[in-house]
Amino acid sequence: MNYQSIRAAYEVPIATACAALSPAVPVFFDNLAASTLTSTSEYVMVNITFGLTTEVALKADFDYIRGAIVCRVHTPKGKGSVRNQTIVAAITGAFQTLNATPRAAGAGVYARVNQIDGPTFDAPVDLPHY
Repeated sequence: MNYQSIRAAYEVPIATACAALSPAVPVFFDNLAASTLTSTSEYVMVNITFGLTTEVALKADFDYIRGAIVCRVHTPKGKGSVRNQTIVAAITGAFQTLNATPRAAGAGVYARVNQIDGPTFDAPVDLPHY
């Protein structure tokens, strides 16, 4: 198992959900170029971190890997929070779909999302985004 395949199991549904919105919302992942903080367009920044990477299991043919996904949704100030909530709902829907997808036989990565905290809203004074 490698971290790239684990990241892809989460990144692809997030990117797909945001691309399906009208208009599509750009998504930036760790270690990829992102728009500047002074941008007035909307975008999502996603950070995936791994905590306890492996755990002793009853079987030796799989690894149990845990981590955290942080999705930061940036929408322009003064346009209402509806768009922000629409984007958050699309990402949350992607996670719910991921959890409802049965494990494929011989699947290399079986991804699940546990507790979802948030959303929390922040309106920094010196930035044009929520």
